[in-house]
Order: sequence, then C-alpha cells, then structure tokens
Amino acid sequence: MCKGTWISLYRDTMSFANGNTAYWDFIAHNGAAAMVAEDADGSIVMIRQWRPGAEAEILELPAGGINPGEKPEAAAVRELKEETGALCGKAEPLLVIQPSPAYNNERVSIFYCTITGYANIELDENEYITIERFSLEELVRMVMEGKITDGKTVAGIFAYQELKRKPQ
Repeated sequence: MCKGTWISLYRDTMSFANGNTAYWDFIAHNGAAAMVAEDADGSIVMIRQWRPGAEAEILELPAGGINPGEKPEAAAVRELKEETGALCGKAEPLLVIQPSPAYNNERVSIFYCTITGYANIELDENEYITIERFSLEELVRMVMEGKITDGKTVAGIFAYQELKRKPQ
C-alpha cells in the first residue's frame, strides 16, 4: 500500500460470482467538494489552473478535498473562499458524482450558491489560480466545444443549467 495525503493506492483481491478471483489496483480517496457560485450579475465564478493529469491549464469549478471530519458542504464553501475570495450564505446540494468507480471510491459533492460578498483569497503555497467569470450559456457552449473537460465541472454546469430551467 502507498498512502498519500489525499489518496492511498492498494491492491485488493476480488472474488467473482463464477468463483474466479483477480487482483485489483484500487485508489482510496477522502472525497472532494465543488461549488457552482453565481455572482449578482448572473456570472459563474470559475478558476483556471495547471492540472498535471491533463498536462494543461484547465477551466474548472472551485473545488478541493474534504478534510477529515469536515462535511462536504463546508468543504465546498471553504474552497470557494480560499480559491476565489467569494463568500456565500447557504450552499445547496446539486448532485454527487463518482468520477472513476472502476478503480477508486472518490465521491465529489457539488453544490451551488449565490455569492454574498468577497474576502481575501487564501491559496495554498503551491496553488496558482486565475479567476474567471462566465455566463451559464458560455460555460455550456465551452463544454460542448470540448474546451471544458473536467468531469466535476461538466456535471456541475449541466446540473445547474437544469436547476435554472425549473420554475422557481
């Protein structure tokens, strides 16, 4: 087993209904939370940062890992403030996704909120983030054009779009 800060890698033995067994490499993940945050002008606050898995800067929702003992909603609100300085009152749940259930147990809880103000940004020492704002329509278009490919961001944008379509 290899234990990291947010993930651990281990080999599991799987037993199947037909009696066969197989070894399976598995990643245990602490979970993450993301926020669709709408500003007073209707724009959605996004971040752009380098992601080594994508080998590129990507546009994504503010998000991050859930600390031990922390509730997903609190993590989403905390990450929004740390990465963008945006404050929100109540975070409402949108959906929970499992990005890659074949080999890891990560669950990403996605919330939405209306921004109520701004405070100082509190980036981690190795975070380099650019804050950008887009309309929901622009974000949907960027997803469909392949300009946004991050799974939690795609799911969050479409879930928020569906929420906004429903009569209030």
